[in-house]
Amino acid sequence: MGDDLHVKVYDVGFGDFVYVRIPDKDSEFHMVVDCGTKGEADAILKDPIANLKSMLPADPDTAGTSNPKKCLDLLVVTHPHADHIKGFDPDWFKDVKIRYIWLSAFMEKDHPQAHAAHALQDMANNFAQSLLKRNMSFTPSLESFLLNSIWNPGAMDALRAEGPEEKCLDPSCPRLYVARDKAENMSDKDRNKYNVSYDEGTTCFRDFQEETTCIRILAPEWDIDRFYSGELSTASDIHALLTVYENISTKSERVKGRKDISIPKNISLRDFNYLRHRIFYSGMAFSQKDNDLKNNTSVVFLLEWRGRKLLFTGDAEWKEKDVEEGKENGCWDVMLKKDEPYDHLAQIDYLKVSHHGSVNGTPFYIQEGAEQIELDKILPQGGDAQIVISTDWHKYRETNKVPYPDLLVELGKRAANACVYLDDPDIPGVKQPVRTDLEKKHIETIFKKDPD
Repeated sequence: MGDDLHVKVYDVGFGDFVYVRIPDKDSEFHMVVDCGTKGEADAILKDPIANLKSMLPADPDTAGTSNPKKCLDLLVVTHPHADHIKGFDPDWFKDVKIRYIWLSAFMEKDHPQAHAAHALQDMANNFAQSLLKRNMSFTPSLESFLLNSIWNPGAMDALRAEGPEEKCLDPSCPRLYVARDKAENMSDKDRNKYNVSYDEGTTCFRDFQEETTCIRILAPEWDIDRFYSGELSTASDIHALLTVYENISTKSERVKGRKDISIPKNISLRDFNYLRHRIFYSGMAFSQKDNDLKNNTSVVFLLEWRGRKLLFTGDAEWKEKDVEEGKENGCWDVMLKKDEPYDHLAQIDYLKVSHHGSVNGTPFYIQEGAEQIELDKILPQGGDAQIVISTDWHKYRETNKVPYPDLLVELGKRAANACVYLDDPDIPGVKQPVRTDLEKKHIETIFKKDPD
């Protein structure tokens, strides 16, 4: 046990897996934020999870028994994309006792203010399932895009503690679906149960011995439909798409003797194919909206410890536009319109960069010479901030430029731990934040007991 705060960002390819150890007077608080990857879970996540367990303390209630466990104080699941939740295999965590699990408000099945959001999710899920089961040929990026629309039912059931106990992560652990304003409308009984309060415009967790230490939820908003879902205006197209694609056979299936779909007699083959393509792209638009919705309902939180502020952002997106209720708003845009949460963001000491360094994951203006108004407040140039990106440039460099080179250059001006990577394929020799892919190792950041 020591007096230094440790943050370890595991190298898991394109994905997030973060461990935080917080000194708390004569004890420690251990937390994990996400556990996922775009790659093969067995090959990529097993060793990091084993490393995590080696740093967790023994659970005093099971010490000396036939089934001793390690103890994790808090697990935060920012949102339900596979590269953030694929690692939550109950077999891997069966020897870990968890005190609290936090899930994004969007992930609550019966959330009363997420009806449109869940309808969108169901449409996107059904659309993706209907295409993927046809054994159609997709580019890797398109296949990955479709997979993002699927709920990852095994991991979700494990996280929600639904189904048989052996299929759940610590089924006795209390789950809380969190949002910035969640605690505002909780009963005193529930606030006490989850050790949260409503403080300075945020839901705040203060289950620490040191009074100045807290975990402050900055996003999402509890009313998912009001701030993030937008309008569902083409549901009829999706219904038609599912009807058409459900009956389409692939060439491989026809070889086995199945018949292809019959072409309607009142429409030409050309018009029919045009209709199918139109419906397909309508479906893809729904999948894109669903993908954005999951990112923009990410849990964003600020860890305040001994005068320092550490920001963890999930895959929060920035749309660079005015916030309109009932529209699809970006998580960052909504946060920055809330006076008190924005005040908490001033001059942070640590940033785990959102969305793996995507251009839309940070309040960044791409126009050359543009004033970086938000970044100047959050991460002043020449400051002491530690900035880390968990990414893999091999995955989307050719299609989406992830991580985005101009953003890396801008963040490099603001990172006290900036590095120069001569093997960077885009900006060799230029200062930028520390990256898992180019470091090729887990990145550990240490904050000393005293700020000075």
